Amino acid sequence: GQGDVANSWVGKGPNKPIAPGDLANALGADQLEQLSSHSGLSREELLQGLSQYLPQAVDHLTPEGRLPTDKEVSVRL
Repeated sequence: GQGDVANSWVGKGPNKPIAPGDLANALGADQLEQLSSHSGLSREELLQGLSQYLPQAVDHLTPEGRLPTDKEVSVRL
């Protein structure tokens, strides 16, 4: 349900924001629990950080407005 938002991060132009609750719905409870466990952050801290920085991270990894190749990802990280 957040495809248009995610596409704005990949495509050229401004990034649409995503609310922590919308991100929680998109990721699902199991994925959130796993990310929280691995990061040591509470669910709320994780969602707040991801909603703030994920659009910028995806935008950085997709400067040509498309998904990068594996080689391009390794260079950008």
